[in-house]
Amino acid sequence: MKREKIVINTLVLLEDLKSGVPQSLIMDKVNDIGIKNVEIRREFIKNFNEEVLNIREKANKYNMRIFYSVPELLFKANKLRVKEIEGFFNEAYNMSSHNIKMIIGEIDELTEEDVNIINDLCEKYSIELTVENDQTPENGRVEKIYNFLKRNKELGGNISFTFDVGNWIFQDEDPIKNAERLKEFVTYVHLKNATEDRKNTLIDKGILNIEKILINLPNNLPMALEYPCNSIEEINSEIEKILKF
Repeated sequence: MKREKIVINTLVLLEDLKSGVPQSLIMDKVNDIGIKNVEIRREFIKNFNEEVLNIREKANKYNMRIFYSVPELLFKANKLRVKEIEGFFNEAYNMSSHNIKMIIGEIDELTEEDVNIINDLCEKYSIELTVENDQTPENGRVEKIYNFLKRNKELGGNISFTFDVGNWIFQDEDPIKNAERLKEFVTYVHLKNATEDRKNTLIDKGILNIEKILINLPNNLPMALEYPCNSIEEINSEIEKILKF
């Protein structure tokens, strides 16, 4: 794959996040290793007013594309969380991000009204919205995700899919089969491997054959490293592995 498609999710520097290092400072390290895409994690933002502006400044300084990970539900008790979603979109807009990733949530059937509201919000804030398979049975199984995305497409919705390679393991589902089934909806990929005891690990150290999975997905998609690394040197080593895919 091409280097310009690689995204660094700030989780790669988990120890920095745990110690309270602002993600705007982590962006300095991402820029230093020559990567121009970073995924900011909402759950690690402490002071929103200050940090969102700092992220925006760094994005402009480094000409960096910002992806925004929001571990929140689109739907709760079968209702679209319009007010909350617009708040997340506004945060993204203020940090110069046009890509948001969320979770489907609690929904039985997507309606045309829901789709129109989401489309209008995406247009208002210039947002590309994706949903992701997380590590829960409620939002990590292929059947629910496929049905939601299929219905969204039928209704003219713009939601696409972030395919997390490693998270399928937590549902005992086959990433290769799921890649084949969901490929028409995939616009973003989260890369990680997993051990037999379901722990995230380096790209070539787990039980998954990442390259065989990626063969079933569209070419030239942005792909994020989303697993803790021990050092900048290890991040660079992982990047070199991914460039061979």
